[in-house]
Amino acid sequence: MIQVSIENDFLSWRVVARQLLQNRILPHEVLWTMDEQSSLFVEFAPNKSDLKTFKVSVEFLELAEIVSCVDDDERWALLYRLLFRLTHENRNLLEIESDDDVRQALLHSKAIRRDIHKMHAFVRFKRVESDIGEMFIAWYEPQHFIVKKAAPFFARRFGAMRFTILTPKECAHWDLENLIFTEGVSAANAPQADEMERFWQTYYASIFNPARLKVKAMKAEMPIHFWKNLPEAELLPDLIRQAEQRTKEMINQKALRAEVIKKLSQKS
Repeated sequence: MIQVSIENDFLSWRVVARQLLQNRILPHEVLWTMDEQSSLFVEFAPNKSDLKTFKVSVEFLELAEIVSCVDDDERWALLYRLLFRLTHENRNLLEIESDDDVRQALLHSKAIRRDIHKMHAFVRFKRVESDIGEMFIAWYEPQHFIVKKAAPFFARRFGAMRFTILTPKECAHWDLENLIFTEGVSAANAPQADEMERFWQTYYASIFNPARLKVKAMKAEMPIHFWKNLPEAELLPDLIRQAEQRTKEMINQKALRAEVIKKLSQKS
């Protein structure tokens, strides 16, 4: 068994995986870790004359980069298994969605894309004053290591304001020109409530339509574990409780308006 250590990112895995592949190391012979004390190839040095170049598809590289974001210690082994099988067994392996490894990779890919979508939808900034002026800070709890992939969206959308997104996994900072990433932090670093929270509450209450309320669908799109970090979520219990009565009032008002219009048209 060869124990290898990598950093928690795709590029680190790719460098090591290429070395393993060139030295014909079988997937089951590798123990992947993120332990800085581990070392790579402690028992032998590869002979450059024996190295072989392998080509893999862009499709695999794109899939592997997405899967590398999953918060699952087995992802590195899964990716190397796929890489080894693609180069030694079947170049078209990714087309076989019933294959266990391929299916697992696709499920991971789906989970990452969903997690990025949720982060784009549910990050809420709070305005704070700092030594360099106005800043906006958000606390968010992603399920996976997606901050690097999700952050460019915020830089494009809020490019004119300095912001920081704090998460337990990684933090993103925008200084009006560059995105900078640092290690994750705890929730204790998040700012307290301010006027931005009141803004989100007012906005959400104004667009809430009780007639279209579907609680199960809403919880599927906005799972409950997100609620604690959403200012507008404080309103949801009351809005849901009042939805039936508000819907009846809307129906009655609509019927009343229709009756008035009908009488006016008869008079004319």
